[in-house]
Amino acid sequence: MDVYGINLIAVLLSTFGFMLVGFLWYGPLFGKRWMALNGFTEEGLKETNMGLTMAKGVTNSLIAAIGIGVVLVWKDADGLVASLKAAFLVWLFFSATTQLLAHIWEQQKLELTLIHFGNQLTAYLLAGLIYSFF
Repeated sequence: MDVYGINLIAVLLSTFGFMLVGFLWYGPLFGKRWMALNGFTEEGLKETNMGLTMAKGVTNSLIAAIGIGVVLVWKDADGLVASLKAAFLVWLFFSATTQLLAHIWEQQKLELTLIHFGNQLTAYLLAGLIYSFF
């Protein structure tokens, strides 16, 4: 089922993909380093309203997944290479530049910025991969 040319199954799978990549990235892969760079503690995170945090994360992932779908439709990207290329360019021109602002203006440590870059790039490419099948 498509809405404005965007496959809804691809949107849902891409949204799930964004969340899965984030879970792995900020959990087993880079979680301890990410926590240290942010000054987070296990105890402090336990006080977080995780339901609200997850709802915000799913909403953000859904918007990103729809956005990639819109770009792929506008670009008429068909196939794996075109979808991955478009997803990479969306990440580079919008996600990476926005994330880099925290390093530039807020003096976020470069290592933390690079952790975020890796998460977002992986998630965007996964979304491009998913869309290439629909």
